[in-house]
Amino acid sequence: MRSFVIVTILFSTSLYGQDAREIVNHYLDTVSNGNINNWSKIKSVYSESEVYYSQNDFTQKVDLLKPAKSSFHKSFRVLPDNYKTEIYEDSTFTKLTSTIYFLKDKTIILLSNALPMIKEPTVRDEFYSTHLPVQISKLVGKSKSIELLGIREFPSQKLFCYEIKMTTKGRTYILNINKETFLLEYWNGRDDEDLSIMTGFKNYKRVGGLLIPMTEFMTKNEIVYFRSDTRKIEINSSIDSQIFEYIEKK
Repeated sequence: MRSFVIVTILFSTSLYGQDAREIVNHYLDTVSNGNINNWSKIKSVYSESEVYYSQNDFTQKVDLLKPAKSSFHKSFRVLPDNYKTEIYEDSTFTKLTSTIYFLKDKTIILLSNALPMIKEPTVRDEFYSTHLPVQISKLVGKSKSIELLGIREFPSQKLFCYEIKMTTKGRTYILNINKETFLLEYWNGRDDEDLSIMTGFKNYKRVGGLLIPMTEFMTKNEIVYFRSDTRKIEINSSIDSQIFEYIEKK
């Protein structure tokens, strides 16, 4: 009898884990048009977005529809290593306030009325990808465990998600995948493993056959402190390589 109980528990645990993996794979298929390798067809991305950011010590909730102060970003990316963001005060992109270069060998930050800051590039782990679905796919392939924690409700959004925990190399990742659409709603994949901070995704739009969220936001203890709304996006458009050249002034 005891052996039967142990076998039953092991079988149930295995099935539960298998279901979690299937849910994540369903998400990957949904956003990737059935094949995760479709993301490799993206060679360049140009986008324009409105961005809100505030660290207001997380004591007051932010009205997402009426942010107190926005900036406007133009982003240029040629994969795998060239990425540049221009930040403007206005939606007509005339008042440039800062520029950031994320290049293979360095990061360059140019702020108005300040000396250029040149830093070492960010160290990327083996799971890194420009595209989050590809990163998650790599994690699925190498995770020590993928566990379905249950159904998580987000009452203010009338949202129900599969909450899934992936563990690999001592790090924990939490995914909240919409029960109805199988789209990723929230994700925590931070290096510092602060599970109170989550990244959210909304307004998915099909671009080049792939589903890409047009809205990305970050919360700490469910208080929003960052939001980016993509107004325009182009993939595989021609981007002049000279736009990534930075000549340091003597």
